Amino acid sequence: MVIAQGGDDERERSSMSKIQWYMAATYIGAIVGAGFASGQETLTFFVTYGVSGLRGILVVTIGFAVMGALSFGLAQAMELGSYRQLLQTISGHRWVVYYDITITCFLLAGVGVMLAGAGSLVHQQWAQPPLLGVLITALVAGISCYKGINGIFYINGLLVPGILLATAALGLVGLKNLVPCVWEWGDEVLWDVSPSPLVPNWWLAAIIYLSYNSMLGIAACTPLAGSIPKRKMAIWGGAMGGLTLGFLLLSGSVAIWGMGPEATRLAVPMAWIATDIHPMAGSFYGITIWSAMLTTAATNLFAVVKRLGQRPEIGTLSVLLALAFSLSLMGFSALIELLYPVFGYMGCLYTIQTLVFFCRQWGSQITARWRRL
Repeated sequence: MVIAQGGDDERERSSMSKIQWYMAATYIGAIVGAGFASGQETLTFFVTYGVSGLRGILVVTIGFAVMGALSFGLAQAMELGSYRQLLQTISGHRWVVYYDITITCFLLAGVGVMLAGAGSLVHQQWAQPPLLGVLITALVAGISCYKGINGIFYINGLLVPGILLATAALGLVGLKNLVPCVWEWGDEVLWDVSPSPLVPNWWLAAIIYLSYNSMLGIAACTPLAGSIPKRKMAIWGGAMGGLTLGFLLLSGSVAIWGMGPEATRLAVPMAWIATDIHPMAGSFYGITIWSAMLTTAATNLFAVVKRLGQRPEIGTLSVLLALAFSLSLMGFSALIELLYPVFGYMGCLYTIQTLVFFCRQWGSQITARWRRL
């Protein structure tokens, strides 16, 4: 009997670890879209500020872990089925309508961004018609959503490890280039360049980056977190995902620093770094970027379906993918330049509201315990 019980406990722990990993992978997959995997976001929000960019990465890593753990834990405890319910709980009735409409539009637009990015990638990397990349990405994302929660967990659990390994490998190459230079010249080799006027310093860049990514990532993953059987799994999934995202940011930054200021002139610096190592490595990293686009597109699409209170049926998915496709016609660069900064500033308010909400909760719990003493 004891042996059987021990076997059951071991199987339960293994199942918990698997679910935590799927939750973490989905959180990562919802955020590591085209801008992240290409290295352009890393360059813009962190590498640009030199040594101070490392401080920004630390702030964002802690922020991703804390926001993910708190939000997913709340979603699981309240068994929330869509991000609207999470928004209403945290922000109240006054704000929920504005957030709800905006996030729904941005999530669907995010699918359009990923479709457009897939088209641009296929054309640039493999000289194929952009429409081919758009259609393949839409088809795979649609099939993943059609399979429900298990489909989203599966696509992220399958592709995210490859994204981690590829980014870490380029980070190691960058570290190999940097170590001798740092040893000889000090941290001056962590070069900086003039930042965008919209984000003039490192701490503002970190806050904006954290705000728009965490808001979209948490909104996309809330239906999944609400379905997890235990709160501990949701909390650890959010924390693990946040810490891993920080590791990816650090690896990407080191890889770009290791190649020198020439990387600032490139639209896709990480693919260029991989191609510089070997043309086959460049092609492989192209697949990695596509994987990041696909996981983001699938997770965003599923979140919109759940928000609309619909089942992931072929008709619903076809309509949503058609809308996303029409948005993708605007072009990859145009969509990123238009959407990301606006959503980043709006997300700052939601981040503050989230922290205030949980601080009040903790304050109420501490007060209640003191009264019982």
